[in-house]
Amino acid sequence: MAWWETFFDDRYLRIYGPRASPEATRQQVEGIIAYLGLPPGASVLDLACGYGRIAIPLAQRGFQVTGLDLSDVLLGQARAAAREAGVQVNWYRGDMRDIPWTEEFDAVVSVFTSFGYFADERENLRVLEGIRRALKPGGQVLIDVMNRDWRVRQDIQRHWFEAGELIVLAEPWLDPVAGRTGETWRWLEGGEWQSMEFDVRIYTATELKAMIEAAGLRWVTVYGGWTGEPLTPLSRRIIAIARQGLSML
Repeated sequence: MAWWETFFDDRYLRIYGPRASPEATRQQVEGIIAYLGLPPGASVLDLACGYGRIAIPLAQRGFQVTGLDLSDVLLGQARAAAREAGVQVNWYRGDMRDIPWTEEFDAVVSVFTSFGYFADERENLRVLEGIRRALKPGGQVLIDVMNRDWRVRQDIQRHWFEAGELIVLAEPWLDPVAGRTGETWRWLEGGEWQSMEFDVRIYTATELKAMIEAAGLRWVTVYGGWTGEPLTPLSRRIIAIARQGLSML
């Protein structure tokens, strides 16, 4: 099975959940709203929404939010969190390559390098084509991915990090020819070693722009962070904005 079919389970919640700070989430949500200029009540699709980290705060701000994800585990957590927060989000289980809507949303967001999972670039292009179809005329998409220019400058070494009560060994790698990077996580729990790994495509802004335009979307602009920073080779993130068609939101 592909890594993304098994990675996003209760282990992911325990390891990644404690690492996602409320401040980082707030900054990302504010950035999404500002960069897309979302009007009150706009319909938003959070693609690969996970446990609702972005979708729920957007719903709390009054937007009509739909979340699509493949993981039953993460969607179950998202539904519980939305009930606790007292907000309505439409949760759907599905593969991001087969987005089922047509001209449904004012905006689609894909954050935290949830674009680029597939080893075959034609499959990643299918995701963008599905986004284009799901957007209303003039609708916008925001794609947040790791910046390859930044990644290749990093000293990639094994390191430890804390995840709640767990101490996790991260073993990162980079394939500069394939343009992919990933990590294996290992930790001791219940007297046994556990492990999980992920593997994603990393793009330069040039490559990402070409992919977006190949899918029939119109490139609008790009940022290097969530508070208006310009993109540079030292920017950790590429946050690209594109539009379906020519009309405005």
